[in-house]
Amino acid sequence: MASDQSRKNRKRTKKRLLSVAVTLLLTAILLLLPSHQKGIPSAKTEEAVRMFTETDGGLTVHFLDVGQGSSALVESDGHYMLIDGGDRAHSSFVVSYLKKQGVTALDYILATHYHADHLNGVIGAMNAFACDRVLCPDYEGQTSLYRSFLSAASGKGISLIHPSIGDSYAVGGASFTVIAPVHYSYDNENDNSIGIRLTYGEDSFLFTGDAQSKSEEDFCASDTELSCSVYVAGHHGSATSTTYDLLMKALPEYAVISCGRDNSYGHPHEETLYKLKAAGVKLYRTDLQGTVKAFSSGHGISFDEEPAADYSEE
Repeated sequence: MASDQSRKNRKRTKKRLLSVAVTLLLTAILLLLPSHQKGIPSAKTEEAVRMFTETDGGLTVHFLDVGQGSSALVESDGHYMLIDGGDRAHSSFVVSYLKKQGVTALDYILATHYHADHLNGVIGAMNAFACDRVLCPDYEGQTSLYRSFLSAASGKGISLIHPSIGDSYAVGGASFTVIAPVHYSYDNENDNSIGIRLTYGEDSFLFTGDAQSKSEEDFCASDTELSCSVYVAGHHGSATSTTYDLLMKALPEYAVISCGRDNSYGHPHEETLYKLKAAGVKLYRTDLQGTVKAFSSGHGISFDEEPAADYSEE
């Protein structure tokens, strides 16, 4: 059960979000808002490093810097899960990083959807590590990369699992529940992304892949629990995701955006950054800070970096 302080923080966040939503509705001048001066990521805090190195148990989530892509390693009690693997250029980095963390086998690999900036490194991990359970969405990709994914699974004798909302799995002392999509028949492939809520004690992380506003609208309307300590911003911080509906349901204290520096898509978009800043959400960005680690004791989150001071697009 969340602490009294956590409930107070959520109430304050909800009020800020309501205020921002009303302001935007009345003024409609979001794109004219002044940009904020770029900040420089702060150095690692001694307390966070101490918790990473001295605390037994717990949950660590590594948000890997894979450029304009997404990849995260979940680690709990010697058990591991990989969520996406970045693009082809970063596939070998992902494999090397996991080996340096002592990974020899993965309990799960989660491919949120079949776009190259998420899937390439998944195939690399399937070839490099033992893994019996690969979770992936129930639709057919139309690319040679998707066919390579199927071939890698077949070659390893892996049965692909297409999860549904509400399905739950354990990773060491942590667990995760599927929160999206409501169905796998969206016209936009991004909306077929698998989303999960990862929990450890009172702490939680929300991953939504590249789900956009339509999928967010649908899973927000379901009875699924979406509150979280850390929100991994959908679609690399694009304005097509991170709707007010989702933020009002999630009420995160922290957000992590995975994107590439100076990427051609302009991620993260100003609209998303404005919402997060106005809601008082502490921000982490792989384009500015590189790989970031979050540690959960079950009673609070700490990071190996101070939050980024930069809520601007560039």
